[in-house]
Amino acid sequence: IPLIISGHEWKEIERGLKQRAYVLNKVLEDLYGDRVLLKKGIIPPELIYAHPGFLRPCDGIKLPGQHQLPIYAADLSRGPDGKVWVIKDRAQAPSGMGYALENRNALNRVIPELFQHHQVAKLGNFFSSMMQALIQIAPQGKENPRIVLLTPGPHNETYFEHAFLASYLGITLVQGEDLLMRDSFVWIKTVDGLEKVDIILRRVDDVFCDPLELREDSQLGIPGLLQAVRKGNVTVANPLGSSILENTGLMAFMHGAFRYFLNEDPVLPMIATWWCGQKNEMDYVIDHLDTLVIKSIERMSSFKTVMGSQLSRSEKQALIEKIKFEP
Repeated sequence: IPLIISGHEWKEIERGLKQRAYVLNKVLEDLYGDRVLLKKGIIPPELIYAHPGFLRPCDGIKLPGQHQLPIYAADLSRGPDGKVWVIKDRAQAPSGMGYALENRNALNRVIPELFQHHQVAKLGNFFSSMMQALIQIAPQGKENPRIVLLTPGPHNETYFEHAFLASYLGITLVQGEDLLMRDSFVWIKTVDGLEKVDIILRRVDDVFCDPLELREDSQLGIPGLLQAVRKGNVTVANPLGSSILENTGLMAFMHGAFRYFLNEDPVLPMIATWWCGQKNEMDYVIDHLDTLVIKSIERMSSFKTVMGSQLSRSEKQALIEKIKFEP
């Protein structure tokens, strides 16, 4: 069942997402660059350095072109006030665009009158813009770069989208074993021999992309990939290390980042967040457990999301002790 959003409301959502993408792009650039946000205390250093998404081997690496964050997505929800709120940022390897396109195609076949009788915005322009954004980050400004989509493989839950997108965009779908490093360049194995790869659009979590410098037990990446990235011989989108922007605790400090980079408040409100690494905030969370959702700052953490209102007295006490021990 399609969710209908009026053109008037969408303009406001679009404005808010553009603003947010701009700020997160600046945050990412700063965290792997001058780290002014940390030096000025706008973001606590502990929140960044304690998060596995901050990859020290990526320090100082910059993408060619204007943007460090070519692709951005957000989880949105309509609040009780009727406004659209930002619940979570997706910056590592945002997914969903392929499903949106396939859903549109299916609806067009099943209920074509929806599209015949209404002014429905086309999706094609988005994909054209995305391809242009990828071309702009090609190494050495190459005009016709070779682009591949790196997938973890058919056992991944979103593999359908990887294959569908690669086919629609006209780029090659690859797994780590299809690529190799030679002379600090990335090459793809083809029936005609090796061909140089310029841009990797990845759907593999960043820590798995290079077993040589990141997660050594990974069988999904390309050994030595970071070295090729450092030398400017290949570009990865989104860049390795961008998962730091998915740190749940960052939401508590985004207002400060908006004011620092734009001197503006966010157009789209974001869900209220307290990071327990600060004593006042930790005390507030402990005193209001019944009304809060408790999450880890780390997406892959063994700590599962907890609804405070559903806990027994003993479970609450155990959670409070855990929070105090590792705030």
